[in-house]
Amino acid sequence: MQLIEAGEQKHYLPVSALAEILYCPRNFYYRVMEAAEDSNAHVLEGRLQEERRSSRERVIRENSLQVRSIMLASEKLGLIGVVDAVEERKTGVLYPVEYKKGKMGDNINDDVQLCAQAMLLEEKLGAGIERGFVYYAGSHARREVYLSSDLRELVVQTIDRARGMIETGEIPPPLGDNRCRGCALEERCLPDETRYLKGTGLRPKRPVPGANLGRVLYVDDPGAYVRKKGNRLVVSRQDETICDMPLCNVDQVVLVGGVNLSTPAARKLLEHGTGVSFISTRGKFQGALVPGLTRNSILRLAQYRLYFEEAKSIALSRAFVRGKLGNMRTMLLRYNRDLKDPAIENAVRRIAVIIKDVKSVRDKERLLGLEGAGSREYFKVLGRLIKHDITFDFTKRSRRPPQDPVNAMLSFGYTLLVKDCLTAAYVAGFDPYIGFFHRPLYGRPALALDIMEEFRPVVVDSVVLGLLNRGMMEEGNFEYNMGGCFLNRLGREKFYRAYEERRRQKITHPLFKYQLPYMRVFEMQARFLAKVIMGELDEYIPFVIR
Repeated sequence: MQLIEAGEQKHYLPVSALAEILYCPRNFYYRVMEAAEDSNAHVLEGRLQEERRSSRERVIRENSLQVRSIMLASEKLGLIGVVDAVEERKTGVLYPVEYKKGKMGDNINDDVQLCAQAMLLEEKLGAGIERGFVYYAGSHARREVYLSSDLRELVVQTIDRARGMIETGEIPPPLGDNRCRGCALEERCLPDETRYLKGTGLRPKRPVPGANLGRVLYVDDPGAYVRKKGNRLVVSRQDETICDMPLCNVDQVVLVGGVNLSTPAARKLLEHGTGVSFISTRGKFQGALVPGLTRNSILRLAQYRLYFEEAKSIALSRAFVRGKLGNMRTMLLRYNRDLKDPAIENAVRRIAVIIKDVKSVRDKERLLGLEGAGSREYFKVLGRLIKHDITFDFTKRSRRPPQDPVNAMLSFGYTLLVKDCLTAAYVAGFDPYIGFFHRPLYGRPALALDIMEEFRPVVVDSVVLGLLNRGMMEEGNFEYNMGGCFLNRLGREKFYRAYEERRRQKITHPLFKYQLPYMRVFEMQARFLAKVIMGELDEYIPFVIR
């Protein structure tokens, strides 16, 4: 066994990690090395049971005294953990009790965790412990475990195995079996999808369920005030309540323009894991309050290293550009099935040629030129996708500021998409300000801009065309000032509704062939990008619709 030498910085493993590495080494990697804290109903129920037990520190029974939640550490083993309970019989015999949420089973990982706790107790007390118990709440019964020499040796071997994984940083392959179903880390791990992309598994049959339901609270009332009332959010203006809803019904908050947020509400939102984005009335993304989701320092270090590896950085940049141009081309093809416009056909052919050139380019400046050329071909004919009887025209892309209503909608939509991709980058553990295709200028969320490239046409452009062609936007929804055209409050409200519908709209994934909403695809692409950067996947495959 590897001992901690004198003078070295001590790194204590949690006792629970021993059970995790035996049950699923990949779970151990995410929990210990990436500091993942993902939870689901099973994890929360277990925590609730633990809190109920801990509320009674001492329990006296007929033949024993039980002391609960004892924190112990061992320098010899390099372990730290909480023993759920220590029982003392009238005979003076001590033994640990480990509580489990599920039904009784003969699980070696439970036995190792219990034995490790007993070894911590032995070191603390200077006395031997021969046995312990695992209590299964689902069966309302306990199982006796004899702490044999073989079990103790397995504890030591498991500690060595854990430390070896920490030293090498190697990511264990996904199991892809029944242990993955119901795992709190399934959204992060993506076991079936990862095995399929690596060529070691079958195509996934169902999407991983998303914990974020995508419920967004937009506050766009000048002078509005967002405050906390218990576990509810209250939006008011001049003593009039505009909105009152439970915090559990909100996954994201977007504050537009002159909206005020109280400090208690901000703290409660961060505690609840709910991000807050700030957008100007002219559609500029100004920043965000983000919960503590970025503890994954290992991924960020790998992200920084890869940024300086030119060949790998350009490979990722090519993928982002291919995704963007590929979806632009598909959008034009879909609309032109009915229009049969020669100008659009020519643009489609030219974009296809540019995509071929992108696949082989090795120079960042050349790649930027190709991306610009492909975008110009697309925007040159985008106005032809707007119905002839619609009063709005589009001739070219303009921004900073946008010069016409169509450009105003495009710019505002891209701002909303940035905040979604920024959230996806944070959730995956990235530093969203260090990108690969977009230069990391001060205050620029470069990686979020990278991730959003492939979604610009299919999410934002689709929303804009839909609003226009359905006749939902009017001249009165825009205002002109400071040399530009911007959505006014009524126009923004219409755009919020359409954008949310698009985010929630289910799309058949081009690789996995199951359906999931766009907002879930944002996060999945960020997760896959993380797996590429960590070396688990060889290539980043952009999301390109068919």
